[in-house]
Amino acid sequence: MTDPDRTFAAETFNRSWELLDTQRTADEDVELLAAAFASRWHWGRIGGGEQLAIGEHQIAKVASALGYADLALHYARRAWDFGVEQGWAGWRRAIAAEGMARANHCAGDTAERDEWLRTAAQALATIDDAEDREVVESQLREIPGWPVLSSR
Repeated sequence: MTDPDRTFAAETFNRSWELLDTQRTADEDVELLAAAFASRWHWGRIGGGEQLAIGEHQIAKVASALGYADLALHYARRAWDFGVEQGWAGWRRAIAAEGMARANHCAGDTAERDEWLRTAAQALATIDDAEDREVVESQLREIPGWPVLSSR
């Protein structure tokens, strides 16, 4: 027997990814945001801190895609702060920085976006697994400004 919260958390997370990767109607935009929040809520009932942070990253990603800069920045920061607290490295750190870069791009702050892209690039360089590195880099390629110059 499976836990209904685990089932719904996974289904709504996957649905938000499906909707992110398509041309959406206005109703699907509403569904997209609802799915991201629903996934985060269900993970909050049964998951640990990492699941919550990934859920918050997903909300930030969705909010960025929908143009909700304040919401994107809020949830990206929550995911980033949790990662810092937990000492995230590698792909986890890179994806948290990607969320911050994406949210800052949505907010129109290109200087901050580029700083976060540099942070993501530094973390990306530490990922040994080629498949993990490609997954993260594919997300970074969606953000204008990638690749960034390595100089600060």
